[in-house]
Amino acid sequence: MTENLSDAIVMYLKQYPGSNDEEFTSRYGSTDARERVRALLTETMKLPIDMSGKTLVEIGADVRFAMQERHPELSDAALKKLGNYFTYLVR
Repeated sequence: MTENLSDAIVMYLKQYPGSNDEEFTSRYGSTDARERVRALLTETMKLPIDMSGKTLVEIGADVRFAMQERHPELSDAALKKLGNYFTYLVR
């Protein structure tokens, strides 16, 4: 699953905030993939991001940078999805 974690993040968040459960389950089939993605989403939301005086774009960039430092194996597409996820929830 390690090599597919980035793809799993992108697929899981593909239609966010809508659900993509059917497509995700058909591709990954197990709860392991979903649990790993959800763990990263939780970690993303717990990041200590300073949001004062910043735009959502700047905040998203900070999230991407922080997650890239923590998880250098993640693709740019996955990091972008995580940044978008964070900014959607804090807007």
